[in-house]
Amino acid sequence: MVGVVAPAASVFGRSVVTRGIRAWEARGFRVKVFEQVFQRDGYFAGSDRERAEAFQQAFDDPSVDVVQVIHGGYGSTRLIEHLDFDKIAASGKAFVGRSDLTALHLAIARFAGLVTFYGPGMADIAPPRGSDFTADALVRALTGAVGTVPQHPEDNQVFTLSPGRVSAPIVGGCLWPLCKTIGTPWQPDLDGKIFFLEEVGEPPWSIDAHLTHLAQTGMLNGVAGVVVGRLVDCDWSDRRPESPNNLSLDEVLERHLTPLGVPVLIGVPVGHERDTATIPLGIEGVLDASAGTLTFDQAGVMP
Repeated sequence: MVGVVAPAASVFGRSVVTRGIRAWEARGFRVKVFEQVFQRDGYFAGSDRERAEAFQQAFDDPSVDVVQVIHGGYGSTRLIEHLDFDKIAASGKAFVGRSDLTALHLAIARFAGLVTFYGPGMADIAPPRGSDFTADALVRALTGAVGTVPQHPEDNQVFTLSPGRVSAPIVGGCLWPLCKTIGTPWQPDLDGKIFFLEEVGEPPWSIDAHLTHLAQTGMLNGVAGVVVGRLVDCDWSDRRPESPNNLSLDEVLERHLTPLGVPVLIGVPVGHERDTATIPLGIEGVLDASAGTLTFDQAGVMP
């Protein structure tokens, strides 16, 4: 059973919920949508306490095997102080979400020690926001080893920035909310890890600022490798032809990541796209930047 909650934003209309349920049911799964998903408190799906209670209930509910968010938004980080991570750890359940949910991925990893899954919310697994590719990739991640992260047949966006091969645990998420964890107890430890990042709607100078912030904290000094997922609607170089001195997104990435001297792969199909894969966070992955692949031979959940 998939339990669906909204740790951040509410949904606008039930159609995306219905389509998501159908996508799960078509693949043999049952779904339980917690009513909190439809609550509203400004730009949140209920108060901090209400969202935290629903999130905790999903982990405590014996009928639920997988906890998935409905979608992102903002507000996940505000739940952390209200959660019982000992109970979350004892549940051993899979958690699925992306974007703003990065804070919860990092907190669960730090305080509960569980592998989590960076992937779409239920609103994003069915058309028009999602696709069969996206839903099938999510099921693949939850039911066994991902293997080589799948790529849509028409996708040609993956490229090598710095060649090399490394095996290490993978940690990360969406860049903006990840940087907001710096200085908190759930700030990620990237030393000896493959650092994964993706983003949406942030222009090159914003990506530059986030990577500069990470570098100035020293967090990037010991990374084993870098996987950049999809940076959707982030390259603004074609929007400002009157400003030829603007840096392109590729130039920003090259300036920050090449000096690290580790394997770097750009464009892995994970992030805010219609056709997106799901990856486990917290287990060992094999980054072969020379071959253009990211592989997980270990299952993220118990069979």
